[in-house]
Amino acid sequence: MFDPQAVLDQLTRDEKVRLLCGADAWHLHGIERLNIPEVTLTDGPHGVRLSDSQALDGSARPATVFPVEAAMAATWNPDLIEQAAAAMGDECQSMGVSVLLGPGLNGKRTPLGGRNFEYFSEDPFLTGAMATAFVRGLQSRGVGACIKHFAGNEQETRRFLINAEIDERTLQELYVEPFAKAIREARPWTVMGAYNAVNGVHACQSPDLLHRILRDQLQFDGLVMSDWVAVKDKVSAHANGLDLEMPGPGLRDQELIAALDSGLMTEVALNERALNVLKLIQRCVEERRDAHPDWDRHHELAVRVATESMVLLKNDNSLLPLSTEESVGVIGEFAHLPRFQGGGSSHMTPRHLVDAFTAVGERTTVQWATGYTGTEVTEEELGEAVALAEIVDKVVLLTGTTDSMESEGFDRADMKLAPDHLQLIEAVARANPNLVVVVHSGSAVETRQFEAHTPAMIQAWLPGEGGGEALARVLFGEVSPSGKLSETFPVRLEHNPTYETFPGSKDTVHYSEGLFTGYRYYDTKTLPVQYPFGHGLSYTRFELSDLTYDAEQRHARVRVTNVGDREGAEVVQLYVHDEASTYRRPEHELKACAKVTLAPGEQREVTLTLDEHAFAYYVPHLGRWAVESGEFELRVGVSSRDIRLTHRIEVESDTEVRILPTLNDTVQDWLADDRTADILQPIFERMKFEQDHPMYGIALGFPIPQLLQFIPHMGYSEAEAEKVKADLEEAWQKLNPDGMEVQIPQG
Repeated sequence: MFDPQAVLDQLTRDEKVRLLCGADAWHLHGIERLNIPEVTLTDGPHGVRLSDSQALDGSARPATVFPVEAAMAATWNPDLIEQAAAAMGDECQSMGVSVLLGPGLNGKRTPLGGRNFEYFSEDPFLTGAMATAFVRGLQSRGVGACIKHFAGNEQETRRFLINAEIDERTLQELYVEPFAKAIREARPWTVMGAYNAVNGVHACQSPDLLHRILRDQLQFDGLVMSDWVAVKDKVSAHANGLDLEMPGPGLRDQELIAALDSGLMTEVALNERALNVLKLIQRCVEERRDAHPDWDRHHELAVRVATESMVLLKNDNSLLPLSTEESVGVIGEFAHLPRFQGGGSSHMTPRHLVDAFTAVGERTTVQWATGYTGTEVTEEELGEAVALAEIVDKVVLLTGTTDSMESEGFDRADMKLAPDHLQLIEAVARANPNLVVVVHSGSAVETRQFEAHTPAMIQAWLPGEGGGEALARVLFGEVSPSGKLSETFPVRLEHNPTYETFPGSKDTVHYSEGLFTGYRYYDTKTLPVQYPFGHGLSYTRFELSDLTYDAEQRHARVRVTNVGDREGAEVVQLYVHDEASTYRRPEHELKACAKVTLAPGEQREVTLTLDEHAFAYYVPHLGRWAVESGEFELRVGVSSRDIRLTHRIEVESDTEVRILPTLNDTVQDWLADDRTADILQPIFERMKFEQDHPMYGIALGFPIPQLLQFIPHMGYSEAEAEKVKADLEEAWQKLNPDGMEVQIPQG
């Protein structure tokens, strides 16, 4: 073992500079003369994608492929995700990997984000909760997590060049908060900076992101690395908070040496960066251990995550579950060539891939028709599919996106399935109305084109290597579906709040929708959606009752009862609605959730714990989160649109969120604020200037200086105007001793 500070003291300047860039694509430099070893890092986030090649060619050793993050979030089960991440940690250790590049914590402004499958949710609380569980599980096995991509990396279009313009409150509440929650609660070893710029400065060299927010506000004390080839200006990046440039070799090290010679980069900053790299290496060395993964157990864990992630969107006339006594026709190329993961840097080699056709065939008589090849359906494939549908009891049709439609590197063109797939669904439905459509995609799809033809529908996401087995368990009712949507399925793309602004112009994308993304927008606007955030059906039924709240502990308690005839799991979701706030807030926001499994007739009390941000929002002029006194409504339900119980509470805070009106604000501003209304209203009463005065309505819009200027023209003397001015200034000085004098405009 070694002491990082002692090692740093022995390094030459050149050695320190060398530490600040990778040795190659997947290794950090060691210091051979001081017996400091290299460490290995590799891609995640849904498994270990370790390449034996230094080329970024997508090759990888076999490992357990878990469902993508969008699917993980749809489990709404942090404990399960912690177990999955721990299994990944064991596999990392067995392969000599010390840091796994994941999870991804970026938001989902739009369903078109090409990398949405790698991100958890449209909701910052759910993303933060899942990320926290992932980081805890992985790091419990001595492998560092790298939460990414910090920050504002919500699109693939021109991702290296685009500048995301995000106001401070939106940045903090939606796009920083998931990182903040993971850092507060799980202390990840590393954070990865993003490709894009935020508010004019590239993320990997932004002092605002890396110093003000990450280091000072969030108190992150680990290592900050770049995304691969994300460093634009090496000197600026390291001077402003980046510890490690990736990948290596360090072709630009000389730029840093020249900057040190010229004073553009200080030795103090160099030492800080190098020390952070050494601390990471030390931690990796300390945590190295022998590991012998139980591959069978890991595969079963992957199946379980996939099973819990599958969302039963609709089930008209209880078409599901299937019976083993029924003949089943399985249609779709995906049944034999599973669509189980996304394209790009997370693309893995599975150890044990189970396809749906095989898994269904283990349970009943099954026949298969290709249905399509890629996105196209030939006449022969269509005819074969229809013929099969006509002779079986029920049909399971697998459809969804392909790597050509949804992948890292580009954004989706639309939310629709391929036109040929839509024609296939319609033709098969005409041949056999007992149709189950299974959608494999990493993000929301537009279902309105085939809703009328589809009595039962499952959102299966990109479910990892065990997706076929998981689907069979759900189809045949061996497990009651318990997945819940981690993102809203809008009726159509045009309803999305970013429709007019995504993906922006050549250089800039404006996050002009602000806080109103996902259900925050749809529910505030009361806009119809196809399937709401948090939605998911079951083969059994649950009732919620007896909602109580303990303000001191911030615990809400609710009784959940399984009133159906099957075992199943329900996700209890708690949303907070602020009755009135100084700054506008969404209709409600998810602030707690819990998943509970119950036998038929069983009931259990569930505790939902609200964290310190449950009633708070980010107040820009205060530069921090704050709680505002007032009335809140706790809303408990099973989706953002299916609220079953409510409870009103009063919250008291010693923070004054409102900005005090100044002597340059309007009469209306002064009368609307109780602190200044108590000053101005008595003056108006003395003047007998009341609502029936013909100028009263006009005066409401006057700034205070214009009011004083106009008083002589409203039938009052100049002396009265001067007295009002003196009274206002005297009162203002008592409210705000460092305030201003009022200046009356001339003319």
